[in-house]
Amino acid sequence: MTRFKDIGEFEFIDRIAAHTQRNRVLCGIGDDCAVIAAGKGRVRLVTTDAMVEGVHFVQNAPPESVGYKLLTASLSDIAAMGGKPTDAVVAVGASDGCDAGYVERIYNGLFACADQFGVAIVGGDTTRTAGPLVLSLTLTGTMARDQVSYRSGARVGDAIYVSGTLGDAAGGLGVALGAVEMQGEDRAALLRRHYRPEARVDLGRALAETDAVTAMIDVSDGLASDLNHICRQSGVSAVIRAEAIPMSAAFVKFCDASRENKLALAFTGGEDFELLFCVHRARVHKIEVLATRYSISRIGEIAAGNGGVRIENEDGKRVLLKRVGYEHFRGEKQPQITTNERG
Repeated sequence: MTRFKDIGEFEFIDRIAAHTQRNRVLCGIGDDCAVIAAGKGRVRLVTTDAMVEGVHFVQNAPPESVGYKLLTASLSDIAAMGGKPTDAVVAVGASDGCDAGYVERIYNGLFACADQFGVAIVGGDTTRTAGPLVLSLTLTGTMARDQVSYRSGARVGDAIYVSGTLGDAAGGLGVALGAVEMQGEDRAALLRRHYRPEARVDLGRALAETDAVTAMIDVSDGLASDLNHICRQSGVSAVIRAEAIPMSAAFVKFCDASRENKLALAFTGGEDFELLFCVHRARVHKIEVLATRYSISRIGEIAAGNGGVRIENEDGKRVLLKRVGYEHFRGEKQPQITTNERG
């Protein structure tokens, strides 16, 4: 018997990806969204996310934030392709003793997020389960076929950018769990990033329209893990400058108070839902123009190789991250230094 904890989430995905039906499918399993030809130079984007009580949220979490984040996760997938979100269906699995009012409040948060991004909740399914509350959402989107940003297009010499700041959602989780005592706006800012993260839909569409982005993904499992997806699918490696990683003042204060390694947590903390993208070296100027409207940071470059992310310190030394990010069935993994290089 092969157990999930032995092969992990991503190996299982690789196993079933071989059975993707093509026909009109331009991209199936293995990217942020499935991409389906829709005619007249357009494509339909499809993505699904699930949340399980006790795994993705606890019962004392604000129910409105649970619904808000459920849709945000899928919105972020659409953003990572450069698309416009359109319609969603929601499935709920609940026990017969589950508080219907609690689930209704989850929907209130879901509807609030949908209204903000112009998404129509058009249907779904409800079923009884003997286990914890389970929520699943499928979201569709649309965009021009020639503007889709896949994970697999990064090339040697590309600049690597990320939006916003990293680690805030992980810091917010720590605050919510009582790992440290924080007050005032710093506490509020981190909790907001954990409970009500914002998908970068407008930025994703703006990036896709530049014709400068070669690969893109959203930061859901952690920067290092998600950058590894780009590297593996593009057949390249990456070098990231440690001092260039964007961090908020509130996150730094959280790390100081909790004695967390801020760089490690910024790399491995998931659910920031920022956009991580690679840019053709000759078209960087198109992205820099967007920096006047959006918070984006250049953090490194794509290098030759076949996978792997290296962190370059201020003294020029590079460390290879071997195990990174969050993976279902195997849990959270902190970076492990495996080699030292120079240059």
